[in-house]
Amino acid sequence: MTRSRSLALLSAAACGVALPKRARAEDASPDAIFARAKDAWRSRAEAPFVTFDLRERYDWRGAIHDNWWHASYRDTDRALALARLVVPSDEAQRLRGSPIALDFHWHHGTGRADSLDTNKDADAFPVLDPLIEPNASFGLRARDPKPELAGASTLAPAPPSPVPQALTGTAGDASLRELARVEAVARDYTIASAGIERVRGADSYHLTLTPLRAPKINRLRDLWVDARTFATLRLAVAGLFDGKPYEDARWLVTYVDFGGRPYVQQIRTDETLRFGLDRFVAGLAYDFVGYGFPATLPPLTFERLL
Repeated sequence: MTRSRSLALLSAAACGVALPKRARAEDASPDAIFARAKDAWRSRAEAPFVTFDLRERYDWRGAIHDNWWHASYRDTDRALALARLVVPSDEAQRLRGSPIALDFHWHHGTGRADSLDTNKDADAFPVLDPLIEPNASFGLRARDPKPELAGASTLAPAPPSPVPQALTGTAGDASLRELARVEAVARDYTIASAGIERVRGADSYHLTLTPLRAPKINRLRDLWVDARTFATLRLAVAGLFDGKPYEDARWLVTYVDFGGRPYVQQIRTDETLRFGLDRFVAGLAYDFVGYGFPATLPPLTFERLL
């Protein structure tokens, strides 16, 4: 503690001013903290529309690769529309070259041949829309049954699912899926306290979670909760999307606060992911930036026209 801060605290105490209370790990049980974190998600009033830009970044062959999307989200039916932002000259550079096909099937789900690309600037894997809701809690809150989340809603929406359930998808699909629609409850995990940590300048409870069943669905492993508001500041999950190599890595999710509501700021893994035969990707991260909260968006934004 600095001398000036010490003097300020002593002065405040002498004047009878209440000093800020620092959180202590023993203030509440891990299960109680977990329950309060879930309540914070349940009680939030969602913005009806959200817009943001999404960047996918990773390191492959010693070079940084970026892909960008502009996203629009409608909370009433959880419709998410992604429009990839393409610089024509960069896209032409990425797509040039002649891949040499090899008959190896390393991919989860539907098989396909791997290839050795003669273009060193090509992407390590197909550019797939990362369909992640900006207000995703990764299982901390139950969501009302609504039409299946898709890159954009169709003109004839799919009927709502009878109960929240895990979404499926593979690395070779035309789209990626959110990790789960299942609400995390205390009986799904053994919850322990890892103490108090400072996250974004705030005291936070750090909880560790060990799944008691279905680890591929109950993927939460760490949770950092604001000790004052019980808002989620950060969490870690074992696996992001269904399908290799996404499901085998540990991912760290950080949130940014807008009007008392946490929204995803970044999802990243520091592990090296293997795509196919010889495509090793390091530091894959999804950054959510440029958030906006318009009063409305045209319905056509969320329609896929055939």
